[in-house]
Amino acid sequence: MKKFTIVSSLLFVLLFCGMVGYVASSEDFTPPKEEEEEAAVPEEDREAPVWNKTVDELVSFLEGKGLIHADSKVTLSAEGLCTLALKYDGAEIYWWDLENLDPESGEYQAYESLRTKGEIDLYGAGTIIMPKKNGPFALLLTYYEGDVQALEKAFGEFGQEN
Repeated sequence: MKKFTIVSSLLFVLLFCGMVGYVASSEDFTPPKEEEEEAAVPEEDREAPVWNKTVDELVSFLEGKGLIHADSKVTLSAEGLCTLALKYDGAEIYWWDLENLDPESGEYQAYESLRTKGEIDLYGAGTIIMPKKNGPFALLLTYYEGDVQALEKAFGEFGQEN
C-alpha cells in the first residue's frame, strides 16, 4: 500500500510541475483592440438612394420579386429596438428613423451596435440577433419560410441603383 501511495504522489507532483511549466511558457493574455475594430467600420454613404426609401417601398420591392406576401404582415414590438418592426412570411424587417431618434435612445444604440458590430443585443437581455443591414433597414431571416438566399440578395440590391 505504501508503494502505491508513493508512486501516485510522485505522479501528482510531476503532473503539477508539468502544468506549472506549461502555464509559465504560455503567452500572456492581451485584451482585444476594440478601438481599432471600431475605426475599421466603414462610413455609411448617406447619399445612397436607399436612405430616401420607405418601408412600404421595400415591401413592394420584395413582394414584386415574389419573395414575401404583403397580406402576411405582422407588426412587431419595436420599443428599444428600432422605429418600426414588421414581419412578412417569417422575415423580420427593421427600420430606423435616424433623423428623429435621440442618440441616447435604445433604438439608436441598437442601430449603432448593428452598424459597428453587426449584431444587436435584444433589449440588453443577452439574446443576440445578426440581421443583414442596408441603409436604415435591417432584415432578419431566422424564421423566413422561403428562399433565404434570394431574399437576402434582393434586400442587398434594394436602393443601391444609382
